[in-house]
Amino acid sequence: MSLRSSALSILLLSADHDVHIQFKQAFREATITAAKDAAGLTKEAAKRAFDIVVLEAKRGTLGELTELQQAIDPSRTLVLAGSRHALRRASKLIQRMINGYSYPGGAGRELSLEGYIESKMGDFVRSMRNGSARNLHPMLMTAVERPLIALALKETKGNQIQAAELLGLNRNTLRKKITDLRIPVKRGRRQQSRSL
Repeated sequence: MSLRSSALSILLLSADHDVHIQFKQAFREATITAAKDAAGLTKEAAKRAFDIVVLEAKRGTLGELTELQQAIDPSRTLVLAGSRHALRRASKLIQRMINGYSYPGGAGRELSLEGYIESKMGDFVRSMRNGSARNLHPMLMTAVERPLIALALKETKGNQIQAAELLGLNRNTLRKKITDLRIPVKRGRRQQSRSL
């Protein structure tokens, strides 16, 4: 999500005045429509399209949430519902989503797969070095390769030919890795019925 806050339209439904102030300070350039609950909205405001709907959830507000879901376009609107305490943290979460989350030590760079792995692996390598570990490369390759192959198999519903193609491996190489890494293979319904 790479929207600027000036392009945002936020509907804030909370009885907590502090939450209203926090959102208005956090999203100064956004259009914020605030009310205590859905009943407090004007008819004109209720018809507008919002990018984000933030709802204070209390006991008995399930009906209000159901009404909101019918009034908004779920393919275009982010809906956050939670307690007052959760809503106080929500403005920071939304800001991170809008501005692009930066991983720790990333000097403001946006989160990428390589950056995320680098940050996580750094902790692992440091802990292994402190423990006098050896053969770190094969250990890490196995730790990464096993879930990667398992996810490819899951994505292809157990079809090893498609999984090998997805991974860029020869089918026989994939089969050997499945055996060596002891990866359980679950076949799709179609393949199971053929083998019966």
